[in-house]
Amino acid sequence: MAPHESAEHVIGAMLSDILEDIGVDNGQLLVPPGTDNGTVRETVIVDAEDEAPVQRGSLVLLIGVRGRAALPGIRKLIPDYPAAVAVKGNEEDLDAVREVLFPTGIGLIAVSPAMNWGTLESIAKNRIQEPALSTDASTIIHRDLFAIAQTTATLANGHVVIEDPANRVLAYSPASNDVDELRRLSILARRGPERYQKLLKESGVYKHLQAAEAPIHMEANPTEGLRERVAIGIHAGNRILGYIWLQEGKEPLARNTDKLMVGAARHAAIELVRHRNEQSQALRRDRISSLLSGTPQIHSQAQSAGIDPSKPAALVLISAQGDDETAAGLQLRRGELANVASIHAAAYRPGAVVGAIGLEIAMILPDLDPIKSPPAINRLINVIVRDARVHLHCQVQAAVGPVVERLDALHGTLEHVRSVLKVLESTPSIHVASYADVETTVLTKELLELLASRTDLRHGGISLLCDKYPEFATTLLTYLEFFGDVNRCAEELAVHRNTVHYRLRRACEVAGIDLHSAEQRLLAHLQLRLWTHSEGRH
Repeated sequence: MAPHESAEHVIGAMLSDILEDIGVDNGQLLVPPGTDNGTVRETVIVDAEDEAPVQRGSLVLLIGVRGRAALPGIRKLIPDYPAAVAVKGNEEDLDAVREVLFPTGIGLIAVSPAMNWGTLESIAKNRIQEPALSTDASTIIHRDLFAIAQTTATLANGHVVIEDPANRVLAYSPASNDVDELRRLSILARRGPERYQKLLKESGVYKHLQAAEAPIHMEANPTEGLRERVAIGIHAGNRILGYIWLQEGKEPLARNTDKLMVGAARHAAIELVRHRNEQSQALRRDRISSLLSGTPQIHSQAQSAGIDPSKPAALVLISAQGDDETAAGLQLRRGELANVASIHAAAYRPGAVVGAIGLEIAMILPDLDPIKSPPAINRLINVIVRDARVHLHCQVQAAVGPVVERLDALHGTLEHVRSVLKVLESTPSIHVASYADVETTVLTKELLELLASRTDLRHGGISLLCDKYPEFATTLLTYLEFFGDVNRCAEELAVHRNTVHYRLRRACEVAGIDLHSAEQRLLAHLQLRLWTHSEGRH
């Protein structure tokens, strides 16, 4: 056994963070460690034939064996209770090893055969010994926290300050003339004044905030110059990462303030934990893309994100269209939309994942009930779209995907949900829709696209009609759209009914079709719809 970590100065890292740095192509978590065993304090390389013990909290890189051949070495390691063991092989190769480790609380990582042990050790070592946030990461976290503060303040009609556990100000929403003395002094001094902190501690506010993830309301105190406030603790498990304070502004606080505060606290917790453990922005992974990849690595990514991949989930895509279509304007709008969506999504589901995918904002909602969740999801998305439209001043639309039985089946709904969003883009009056709402439109659109790509599926006579006699073609399409009602067709085209009869007769002569035939009517209708679609006719 060759230990490569000194116990001195070791900070430790979560196994999920190490996995995220390794990447889904190089390491897959097959067995999660026990709740008391998720922190890795050192990395050791162990030969399968080595008899020396390892320390608790170790990440063991088991070399010299692959797949099932690792079983003897694994059994020797179990009494030492390492945090996890990394073995080369795929999920199928390590099935027997997984069965042995699953009840022990020791994690199992399947390492790609192409992954170099030295590289893996170096990545884990850097994460474990990471002393603090780099300047770049510090800048990123402050930018993200300021965005959370601003978005929460806007949605709740107030002013927000985010503090760390020592009451140092981390971020705040832009101040205005209606802030009270406490908020003004907090921002100026970058921490809450001692007199006010003492007042709050004596009242038991901090004890409440540290004990539960629930907002607490404080009435206005004119004597102390304080306006009404709402506060909530930022929690990560049993640790308190900070506090969010919301002060009433010129208008009363929003009716859903409590839910917004819960969402803001959960969103802030995710950012604080993630940035606390990151060396630089280059190490950040796009969880959305990973979770929608359709690869076996979805399971390790889901587990590292705290999501149970075996439970039902749903995908939502949200788009925003505004006046500013410059690259900077689009990026800014997507960032603001993601902040609004993240706060509401975190309030609905702590494990919700929100991120950009292409030009849209994607939201993965995990751990759902197939029967009860769809109505709740629709309400959630309608609230997000409403708030985004009001506060971002742009056109916002959302496509809601179906609830699938397992997270790893979610990638199969991506194209369907994208199709719904395409339909919505051509229908600005509809803000939120599910696949079931617009299924007919989506399927018709896909059918026309197929017809457009297959010229051999088109009737030559109907093509001639469209090219040479557009007036006759338009009349025939209108007639078919109105189920053969000549009077309604004449009214729509503003012509006499005899004119309609004449044009229909000529259309059938040119195209060589018989309207008494159901098959010919169907083909004519589809091809005429394709013609109007491709020509931009309405």
